[in-house]
Amino acid sequence: MEPVPPSQGSYVRENKAGRTSHDNFPGLIVGAEETTEQSGPCFAFHLGWSGNNRVRVDRLSDGRAFVQMGEYFFPGEVSLAPGETYRTPCLYAGYSRAGFSALSRQFHRHVSQSVMDGRGNRKPRPIHYNTWEAVYFDHDHETLFKLAEKAAKVGAERYILDDGWFGARRGDKAGLGDWWPSEDVYPEGLGPLVKHVTGLGLEFGLWFEPEMVNPDSELFRNHPDWILQAEGVEQVPFRNQYVLDLTRSEVTDYLFERLHGLLSEYDISYIKWDMNRDVHHPGSHGRPAISQQTRALYQLIDRLRAAHPNLEIESCSSGGARADYGILGRTDRIWTSDSNDALDRQKIQRGASHFFPLSVMGAHVGPATCHITGRRLRMQLRVATALFGHMGMELNLLKETSDDLEVLKTGLALHKKHRALIHGGAFHRLDTPAHVNAVGVVARDQSEALFSWCNLRGHHQTLPGRMFVPGLDPTKTYRTKIVWPERVRSVSHPSILSALDLTADGADLPGEALANAGLQLPLLHPETCLIFHFAEV
Repeated sequence: MEPVPPSQGSYVRENKAGRTSHDNFPGLIVGAEETTEQSGPCFAFHLGWSGNNRVRVDRLSDGRAFVQMGEYFFPGEVSLAPGETYRTPCLYAGYSRAGFSALSRQFHRHVSQSVMDGRGNRKPRPIHYNTWEAVYFDHDHETLFKLAEKAAKVGAERYILDDGWFGARRGDKAGLGDWWPSEDVYPEGLGPLVKHVTGLGLEFGLWFEPEMVNPDSELFRNHPDWILQAEGVEQVPFRNQYVLDLTRSEVTDYLFERLHGLLSEYDISYIKWDMNRDVHHPGSHGRPAISQQTRALYQLIDRLRAAHPNLEIESCSSGGARADYGILGRTDRIWTSDSNDALDRQKIQRGASHFFPLSVMGAHVGPATCHITGRRLRMQLRVATALFGHMGMELNLLKETSDDLEVLKTGLALHKKHRALIHGGAFHRLDTPAHVNAVGVVARDQSEALFSWCNLRGHHQTLPGRMFVPGLDPTKTYRTKIVWPERVRSVSHPSILSALDLTADGADLPGEALANAGLQLPLLHPETCLIFHFAEV
């Protein structure tokens, strides 16, 4: 989002989507004119709420400013009887005098230590393989079995079967709500596939969209009144689906029974919980109901997690439309965006990092030609981008070249090697020219660091820039080398690559010099991403 200059009066954003939304994230960052990533005063605010919200900033004529955040209510949505109370969603606020990155680190620590329940930290974050962009709705046993084998071979640790496994779900027009394996595609149920996947040493995960129902489904035919609706107003079947009314106990009981039954029958350790549309008719029993709907969602997830204490859940909502601290209080991962385009993701993941730590940000290696943007990108860039997040894959491994599969395997091994640092270190965004995105993590004891420098596009200057590395101990010396990609070529020769032997043994450089004088970069082509490792000598 572009910065908004200060002005006298009111700045107001209202979200009426029924979910956190792509358009109006309930967050606000305020900095002084001189504030950068590494210095200067700044505030940040976030409303931990997954429903409708309202953000307001009032700037008075005397220079004072006030921030308000809270639920957005439709007329008549909340009515309190004498003695009843209403509890607002939690408003999170932070302040830093050391720049935007320091402020983000405060929020990251709070998310990890206080917002989330910690079940996702019981083991290293498993590398995902998700079937969606490999098969879509074309579920074929032989293909799915082979994909699992190939995923295990390149280094996956968790296999997620995405949309298309249930009811009459051969496309997006039918089946939502009928949460049982399709007899046409899975005549023996999910058992054979689950057994095959877990036999390969992978965890098994399953996709659901519990809050939705297709008009063409057994559930809707049997219970057409189970949806949110406005009396006398025709439904808008966006994405061929309606929104179930979770404020009705019979609806949440049905959903709990279906999901609980599958989780009890099969060895499923992970759920990808999706919600693919806004709520256009947020009514129940003649009254607006998004506030109750959101709380009912929380209660349903809490009930499911209580019944399955080791279950991990991903919050997906046509990408990142339900990413907030309210949902993270009961889930373990957010799906950051439906676009796996690495250039898109460089910007998206940088933006999300203002409030969300890398350990919860799903980041996948997509196909060479992105299915969302149509842009074709090299495997080296796709791997480097996904490495700084909760890494995974979402591509047809059976159609990748042997060379690209080897690059992917090497990249996944690199992520595993540095996973504890990536997910547990102190995160930094660097101030860079517009054509560059640079981020990194520094170990809590300052013993090592990993930084990514990505040329998103070309630049006009003849000489390359410098990377100023924050967070290192100025009294220590660091062995500095490039660990990705395996083969790096500078446009010009000689270059810093050979001068400091950065692609082989590396060079020992003082932390103080890396921070204040910076590290010279090689001259790079567009769409090139280098990853530097700094290890205390």
